[in-house]
Order: sequence, then C-alpha cells, then structure tokens
Amino acid sequence: MITVIYLARFAEELGLTQEQLSPNFTDSDALLAYLRQRGAPFSEVLAAGKVYKIAVNNIIQHGCAALKDGDSIALLPPVTGG
Repeated sequence: MITVIYLARFAEELGLTQEQLSPNFTDSDALLAYLRQRGAPFSEVLAAGKVYKIAVNNIIQHGCAALKDGDSIALLPPVTGG
C-alpha cells in the first residue's frame, strides 16, 4: 500500500487527511491522474496547471517521481504568510 497525505487546505477541500491506496502506480504522474479521474473535488483541487508540491517519503520532488509499495506521498498546497 501507499499512503497519500493531504495537507492544509487540501485536507479541508477534499474532506480527508490521508488514505491508503494499492501500489498500482509506478510514478507520481500516474497517481495524480488516478486521483483526478475520481471527479470533483479531486479533479478541481489537483487540476493540471495548479500549483502544489509533492513529497515522497518526506522529500520534495521536482517533476515525476517513481513510487513503490510502502511509500508515503504528501500533497502540499502553496504556503503563504508574512
């Protein structure tokens, strides 16, 4: 299983903080495509072109990242503050 963690406003908008998914995804792009195809609100929150970061096992990724069984994937919205 992989664990998908939704942080900050993503947790609020999606109505969950984390979930376990079968490790059928070879990379983060495939995972995002799966989540988007669930429809609203996933397709809106994680729409292509929206700004957010993906961390795999607590390491921020730049671009598509390989995934494997046991991984933890966090989806982080943009951070603001002052």
